[in-house]
Amino acid sequence: MKSVVTTIILIFTCHILIGQTGVGLGLYPTGTESGLGFRLNKDKKVYLDARVTRANFYSDKTTGQTNFLTELSAIYRLILLEKVRFHMGLGFRGDWNLVTSHKYGVVMPIGVEAFPFPFQNAGLIFETAPFCVSDSNSKLSGGIRTIAGFVFYFPTNKNSKKDK
Repeated sequence: MKSVVTTIILIFTCHILIGQTGVGLGLYPTGTESGLGFRLNKDKKVYLDARVTRANFYSDKTTGQTNFLTELSAIYRLILLEKVRFHMGLGFRGDWNLVTSHKYGVVMPIGVEAFPFPFQNAGLIFETAPFCVSDSNSKLSGGIRTIAGFVFYFPTNKNSKKDK
C-alpha cells in the first residue's frame, strides 16, 4: 500500500511540473458531501483529484461518531473545450472511523467543469459519483455522492517557444 501511495505522489508531482496551469483547489459547499479538493492541471486530458469531505470530530464517543472521508481519483476528461470540461474517472475511497471499523472501496466520479467567468482559471464544478465500500467484515455498502462547488487553478509563469 505504501508503494502505491508513493507512486501516486510522484505522478502528482510530474503532472504539476509539466502543466501550463498549476494545481487547482476545489471548494464543494453543497451536495451530499461538502469538503475541499486538490486537483491537478486544468488543460490535460488525464489528471488526479484528491478530496477531503465529511470530517466529523467528536471528543466524546457517545455523542457522535468521528469519521473522516477521503478520495483519490484518476480523472479522464472526455470533452476538453475552452469553457467546458466533461470528465469521468475511477478512484479509491476511504471512510476512516475512530469508533467503528474503517471502510475502503471504489468511486467513479462523473461530472462537468464550467468556466463562465472572464478569468478562465476560476470555474464551477458539478459532479455525481457512485461508490461501493466494504469494512473489515466484508459488509458492502454503496451509494451516490453529489457535489456542486467552485474550482480555481493557479496559473504558472511558464515560458513557451512561442513567447521567445
